[in-house]
Amino acid sequence: MTAAEAPAARPAVAGGPGIGMPGQTGAVLTGGTYPGELRARGVSLSERLSALARLVQIGSARVGPVGFSAGLLADAEALLARAGERLRLSSHHTIAVLAGGTGSGKSSLFNQLAGAQFSSVGVLRPVTREPHACVWGMDGAGPLLDWLGIEPRRRYARSSALEEGERDLTGLLLVDLPDHDSVLARESAEVRRLVAQADLMVWVLDPQKYADAAVHSRYLVPMAGHASVIAAALNQADLLTPEQAEDCVSDLRRLLDAEGLHDARVLVTSATSAAGVADLRRALMETVIARQAALRRISADVDAMAARFVPYADDMEVRARSGLVPWPAAAKPGAPAGPGSAGAASERPGGPAGSAGGAATAGNSAAGEVGGGAADAAGETASAADGASAADGAGPGEAGPGEAGMRALPAAATETLTAAFSAAAGMSGVGRALQSARELKAVDYVGWPVAWLADWVARRDPVRKIRLGALWEELRDVSAGATGAQQAEISNAVTTFADEAGHGLPGPWQISVRQAARSRTTEIPGALGTAIAEALPKENSVAPWWRAVAAWQGLLLGAAAVGLAWLVTIIILGGFGAAPNAPLLLRDAGLLPWVALMVVAILLLGWLTAKGCMALVMRDADREREQAQQRMRAGITNVARLFVVAPVERELAEFARFHDELTVARARG
Repeated sequence: MTAAEAPAARPAVAGGPGIGMPGQTGAVLTGGTYPGELRARGVSLSERLSALARLVQIGSARVGPVGFSAGLLADAEALLARAGERLRLSSHHTIAVLAGGTGSGKSSLFNQLAGAQFSSVGVLRPVTREPHACVWGMDGAGPLLDWLGIEPRRRYARSSALEEGERDLTGLLLVDLPDHDSVLARESAEVRRLVAQADLMVWVLDPQKYADAAVHSRYLVPMAGHASVIAAALNQADLLTPEQAEDCVSDLRRLLDAEGLHDARVLVTSATSAAGVADLRRALMETVIARQAALRRISADVDAMAARFVPYADDMEVRARSGLVPWPAAAKPGAPAGPGSAGAASERPGGPAGSAGGAATAGNSAAGEVGGGAADAAGETASAADGASAADGAGPGEAGPGEAGMRALPAAATETLTAAFSAAAGMSGVGRALQSARELKAVDYVGWPVAWLADWVARRDPVRKIRLGALWEELRDVSAGATGAQQAEISNAVTTFADEAGHGLPGPWQISVRQAARSRTTEIPGALGTAIAEALPKENSVAPWWRAVAAWQGLLLGAAAVGLAWLVTIIILGGFGAAPNAPLLLRDAGLLPWVALMVVAILLLGWLTAKGCMALVMRDADREREQAQQRMRAGITNVARLFVVAPVERELAEFARFHDELTVARARG
C-alpha cells in the first residue's frame, strides 16, 4: 500500500499515533473513563463484576461431579479477566468487528468504511485468514490492538480529518474478521476469540445465506442477550430488487426476533454500490459517540454468565419468600460483604485461594475502571476476601457467618442432634453409675460400723468394693469416647441433622451441607468423652459432712464398746463376786439392766444415724446426678455446636451469600 493509494490511511505503529494524523484532532485517547457508569436496575456494572467474582470464589470451593461445574467457573474467570483487561484499556475506543461467511462481502464493506483496500476480498473460498484493523484515532489504541492480537502489519490508522463527516468516528477500532465458516479450525477459533472481545458485532449476511444455520446456531442464538450490541447488515443489496430486499429484511427480522434478538439493528448495504454504507457508518458513529458499547457488551456477558449460575440457586426467590431456607437478610447491592457473610471456603482443598483469587482480582480491576470507581470496587472486593478470612478463623463459640443461620436453623433439629449424641455417649447410664458409686462410697463413712462387721463376716464387703471399682472403671471407659455401635449412632444422627438442615436446597448445596456436617465426625466421640469427663466429680471424692458423721459413728461405736465392757465387768465382778472390793459401779448387779439398755440405745442410735445419713446421701447423690447430667448435656451441646452445627451454619451462610451475590450479578432488585 502506497501513500498515493491511501493518502488518509497508513499502516499504524503499535502503541503510537497514526501517520498523517493532525495534532488538532481533539481529546487525547489514552486513559480516561466512560462517560457514565452503566447501571441495571440500580446496580452498577462494577458491583455486578465484583459479585460475579465472589460467585466464582464460592463455587471454587465446591467443584465436583455433583457440585459446581469446573467449566462454568473457568468461563466466569475468563470473563472476569477479559472484562478487567477491556476496561483497563482505552475507554475512548469502541471495538467493532465485521463478521460473516465466505462471499458475504464483509471485507469489501470493511474497505468501504476504511476508504482503502486494506483487506483482500474473494467469493469462492475464504480469503480473510487474518484479522485486519483500521483505527480512527490511534492514541491509546496500541495496547488495545495488542490485546486483540492484531499483527502490526495488519493495523491501519485512519485520519479523522480526512473528511469532515468522519470526525465523529474518532475512537472507532474496526476489525475485519476471518470467515466464520472457514474449514480451518484455527480461523474459526480466531473468530470466536475476537467476537468475545468485541464491543459491537456487525454480522454481514448475504441474500443467499442470511438464514444459514451455521451463523445463527453458533453465534446469534447463543448471544440473544447481546442484542443491544449486535447489528445485522444484509449486504449485496445491489443484487436484489427493492421488493426482494424488503422481503429479505422482513424474513431476517423475523428470524432475529424468533431467536430473541429483538433489539438487534438490521441494515441493508452494498459494498459494490456503497448503498446503505452511510447508514452503517452513521450507526457506528452513534455507537462511538455514546461510548457505552464496551459496558453494554460486558453487562450482557455478565447477564449470560449469571444465568448459568442460577441452577445452583434453584428457585431461590420462591424459597426466600416462603422462608424455607435460613437466609440472613440480603445485603444491599454493592454493599461490602463483611465477616458475617463470608464462610470458610478458603480453607477447603482446591478452594478459591488460587483460582478464585485471580477471578476476584480480575473482577476488581474490571470494576475499578468503570465510571472511575476503582477505589470503591477495590474496597468491596477486599472486604469480601477479609470476610472469608475472618470466617475461616472464627473459633468455637465466636460470632461468625453462621450467627444468622443459627437463629434460623430449626431448634428441634439441634435438640434432636444433642439428644442423639447424649444417647450415644450413654449420658443417662453415666448418671446412674455416678449415683450408685456415690452411694456405695458413702457407706464407708456414714454407714454403721456394726453393719460393716456383719458384711465382713458374710463376705459382702469385698463384693461392694469390687462393684464400686467396676462403676468407676465404667465411667472412665465412657469418658474415653464412644466406640462401635455408638459411633454409628453418632454418624446417623449427623446425617439426619444435615439432611434436615439442607432440605429444600439445590442438589450441590445439599451435598456441601452434608459434607460440612460430617467434616469433623471422627473427632466427635473423643470430644463427647471429654465433655463427660469434665462433668464428672473427682473419683471417690468425699463430702465434708461424711467425715463428721464417720467421727460421730466412731464415737458411738466406742461408747457401745465401753458399755459392753462395763456390762461384762459387772457380770464377772458382781455376779461371781470375783472382786468384792471393786467399785460399786463395776460390781452392782442392779445396774445390769440399765447398762444393757444404754448399749442397746447406743447401737440403735448408730443404726438410725446410718439410716438417716444414707437417706441424705441418696438425696444428694440424686441431685449430684442431675447436676452432672446438666453439665454433660451442656458439654454435649457445645460439642454438637462446634463440630456439626457451626460448620452447617457456615455452609448455609455461604448459600445465603451466594444467593445475595447472584441477585447482584443478575441485577435483580
